[in-house]
Amino acid sequence: MPVIPLVDEPGSEELRELYDRLSQNMPEIGVLNIFKVMAHNPQLLRGWLRMATPLLVGGLTLSPRLREIAILRVAQVCGSEYEFAHHIRIAQQVGLSEDEIASLQNYDESDRFSDLDRAVVRYTDAAANISSDAPEIARELKRWLSDRELLELSFCVGHWGMLARVLVPLEVPVDDALEATLPEGWREWL
Repeated sequence: MPVIPLVDEPGSEELRELYDRLSQNMPEIGVLNIFKVMAHNPQLLRGWLRMATPLLVGGLTLSPRLREIAILRVAQVCGSEYEFAHHIRIAQQVGLSEDEIASLQNYDESDRFSDLDRAVVRYTDAAANISSDAPEIARELKRWLSDRELLELSFCVGHWGMLARVLVPLEVPVDDALEATLPEGWREWL
C-alpha cells in the first residue's frame, strides 16, 4: 500500500481531463499509479509531464537504447521497482533483449554489452551516486558521445534518480495491468 493514497477518481474537471489524456497514452494500462500519486498536486503533475515527455518521445539525440540502459540502471542503483518494471517494456521496444535486461546487474561479466554500453552503466552508477569519478568516466564517454548526448544522458540519470526518490519512499506500487505483462522473475533482475 502506498504511503500516499492513489487518487483513483479525480476530484476536479481539470484532473478528470488530465486523466482522460493520460489514459489514452496506454489504454491497456490506464492512468499510471505514478500519475495517481502526483495527482495530489495537479500543477506539479502537469509541470513534471512537460519536462519528462521529451525525454521519452523524441526530444533527445541520445540513442534510446542507451537511455533505457541508464534508466534501468538508475532503477537498480536506487532500488526502484516501479521504474524498473515500467522500463522493461520500453527497453524491449527500443531493442534491448530480455537477456540483456536480465544481465544488466552483472554487465561487466556479460558478453551482451558493448564497450559503450559498459561505459554508460559505469557513468550511470557514478552519476547516480554523485561519485568523484563521474567526471573522468564522462570524459571517457566523449569517445562515443557528443557533448549534447552526454548532457542528455546526465539529465536522464538525474531525472530518473529524482523520480526514484519519489517512488521508493512513497511505496508507489507497480500497476497491476503492467505487472501481468512482465517476464517471470523480473524482480530478480532488480
